[in-house]
Amino acid sequence: MDRMLTARELSNDRPGGASDPNLSRSMGDAACFGGMVGCGETYFPAFALAVGLGETAAGLVASIPLLVGGVIQLGSPYAIKRIGGYRRWIVLGASLQALAFLPLALAAWHETLTLSMMMIIASVYWAAGLSTGPAWNTWMEQIVPSQHRARFFSKRSRLQQTCTFASLMVAGLVLQWASQEGIALTGFAALFCVAAGLRLVSAGFLHRTREPKTEHHAMQSAIKGESECVSADNHSAMRLLAYLVAMQVFIQLSGPYFVPYMLGHLQFGYGIYVSLVAVAFLSKVMSLAFWGRIAERSGASKVLWIGGIGLVPLAALWIVSTNLYWLFAIQILSGIAWAAYELGFFLMFFETLPANQRTRLLTYYNFANTLAVCLGALTGAAMLATMGCESRTYYWLFGTSSVGRLLCLGLLAGVVLPKGSLKTIRMRILSVRPGAGSVTVPIIASAEESP
Repeated sequence: MDRMLTARELSNDRPGGASDPNLSRSMGDAACFGGMVGCGETYFPAFALAVGLGETAAGLVASIPLLVGGVIQLGSPYAIKRIGGYRRWIVLGASLQALAFLPLALAAWHETLTLSMMMIIASVYWAAGLSTGPAWNTWMEQIVPSQHRARFFSKRSRLQQTCTFASLMVAGLVLQWASQEGIALTGFAALFCVAAGLRLVSAGFLHRTREPKTEHHAMQSAIKGESECVSADNHSAMRLLAYLVAMQVFIQLSGPYFVPYMLGHLQFGYGIYVSLVAVAFLSKVMSLAFWGRIAERSGASKVLWIGGIGLVPLAALWIVSTNLYWLFAIQILSGIAWAAYELGFFLMFFETLPANQRTRLLTYYNFANTLAVCLGALTGAAMLATMGCESRTYYWLFGTSSVGRLLCLGLLAGVVLPKGSLKTIRMRILSVRPGAGSVTVPIIASAEESP
């Protein structure tokens, strides 16, 4: 096995032999960003319940604000031109994300918050995060030398995943202790302050990253390329997009309501809740390498099919029993299925798209995806509001979600999926969700070609 290169070795292996600390700064950004994800937005729904907003509101907080980010990111290419570069836009978004935690910390300290204010704050957070995603992807392609991208992003992704998992567990322990002491909201205030600090440090790493000398020309070329019309020969890509969006509707029908179901309806403590979330996250991360080998050997389409089929029964399995051993088993299976699904659809998505249109079409996909998230979540909220937050209603949500996922496979069956040349692609985790997978985006520069 090849020895993993360190960020220092990677930065030294550049034309001219000049040392470049950009890669080390990117690793620092990954660590701090992962820490923020683990103790920040992941706990928004739990905080909504703790502050008394109710079970339906907790589900909406985890989903509706994503639409704001999806809409705003459509105008990000024009904003980048106005602001004068990728770095400025990305640092601005990171700083705004950090500041979004501060009013939440104050609200937790004062133990009061309205639903409208919670939605506005969460919307600002996601607008700042999602709108900078396409720019960050393009920027990383310019900063990281192409010959080292696969290894560097593999190492970077592992670091972010480790920091996300560690902060997720620590935050859960803090909330469990704070809840036992009767100061749960004070615990949330502390976590949100830590999340804000980590994102500010992350913004500092991004700010100190040197701009490539060719960035202005590259930026103009990228924007020009992304503004070109999409080729008419993209039937497979559009059918694949339809499947992914339809699946998202039925996934989000139940996904945002697993948190209120566990914390509000089943009255689980924060320790049990975070353990269930963590075991799914861990099984997902650990199985990604396995699915990468399957994709390399048998093609990404097989991995996508396995993942799509594996997701079908997961929601309905929550109806069978509330026994903790059973729920932990479901979460392990959930992580494995989500790993296959996400890796498979990102690989196939990029295989069916022209290289010069990937960033642009990924932006459109993100927008369509957020629309699907909102449609599913609003439908679930309507069912809870109409039928009441009872076991029977949750069972209807979970069962309908599984039936819908099964029907969506009919869309996938009509897609001609070639056996692609990509064997794996790394993903950037934006949020960790129980029962709905992580909110992730692909790192375009990390795509590895099969030999």
